[in-house]
Amino acid sequence: MTSRLQSAPIAAAVAAFAAIAGCSPGPMTHPGTGGPMNKPVPLGKDASSGSVEAARRQLEGTWDLVALEWAPSSDAARVPTKATGTLTYDEFGNLRIDAHTTDAASPVAAREVTMLTFTGRAVIDPVKHELKLMNLTGTANPDEVLSPEQRRRVELEADLLKLSSFDDQGRVTAISTWKRRP
Repeated sequence: MTSRLQSAPIAAAVAAFAAIAGCSPGPMTHPGTGGPMNKPVPLGKDASSGSVEAARRQLEGTWDLVALEWAPSSDAARVPTKATGTLTYDEFGNLRIDAHTTDAASPVAAREVTMLTFTGRAVIDPVKHELKLMNLTGTANPDEVLSPEQRRRVELEADLLKLSSFDDQGRVTAISTWKRRP
């Protein structure tokens, strides 16, 4: 039986995919805050309205997984996990994640299939800079790989999206980093 913590790396990847798939086209970010250009911009921070629609525009598109780390247990430090993946988010909040890993440290359910595919919805809270995965279905049990019940913090910096999954105690259990496709 795979624990939920073992599912954190794939969950982070799916969360990242979900965040990107629900946005509508538009500029990634603008220096609207007047701060340094290389400072991370929380979700919705550069949108004048701070609305869900503005946050979706920031995340809409296709993103490639560039880094993934997760904690295999509640008392363990996060470790890098080798994985590839694509996250697609559309203007209506629909999400699709395709991912692959053979890393022995990843959850068993993630290694049991050639390609993990998940579809569902990503609900964005632009005020808290968080997203929640909803109604996920896929080639593996989402509970064993993505921990959809976990909240995910969203940060944008230029063409990079960082999704941090955290548990009920606020402990970060996984971090996935995605790069926007041109």
